[in-house]
Amino acid sequence: MQYIACKVLYLYITCNIVQMNYNILLNEDILVDLGKGLRQHRLNSNLTVKELSEKSGVSERTIVGFELGKKNITLMNLIELLRALRLLNNLESLFPQIPIISPLELIELEKKKRKRARN
Repeated sequence: MQYIACKVLYLYITCNIVQMNYNILLNEDILVDLGKGLRQHRLNSNLTVKELSEKSGVSERTIVGFELGKKNITLMNLIELLRALRLLNNLESLFPQIPIISPLELIELEKKKRKRARN
């Protein structure tokens, strides 16, 4: 039991502290990382590739290829996989809502900006 607790703590620490810097990675490396993440979520959901395939409508071959980082999947397939894993709400973090400022509010904000420094 203690071994399992240590393993869970290790996984928690490594997953939450070490963040991937995608800006320095090649596209292929990012694809591998995304595939690993999908596989880990599938396993955490206690689903086999076949079960995920049935739930999502994405072929087993496509899922396995993506999990290994060897197959580039379509956005539609990714959406279906995320939906089947109940991760679709995570897409919100990719494109956060930006507040819309009306032209009148923009003019008011410009008026409030400092024009020059005081002595």
